[in-house]
Amino acid sequence: MPWRLIAKAFGWRTATDEDAETPTLVVWHPRLRRHFTGSEAWKRAVRLSIHAPLPYPVNADGKESQS
Repeated sequence: MPWRLIAKAFGWRTATDEDAETPTLVVWHPRLRRHFTGSEAWKRAVRLSIHAPLPYPVNADGKESQS
């Protein structure tokens, strides 16, 4: 799956944290104020962007359907 391409389409950007001995890739979004690091950073960014909404509760109004 092209996680990087999909995340870029949703506005995610990259940065490099060079404070440590080994530079770390950081995937961040300017409006969401979220960031991810690690091997699955792009995948986690995409999943946050396209999360499915919760299903509408069947009996949200408290009434039961009578058949």
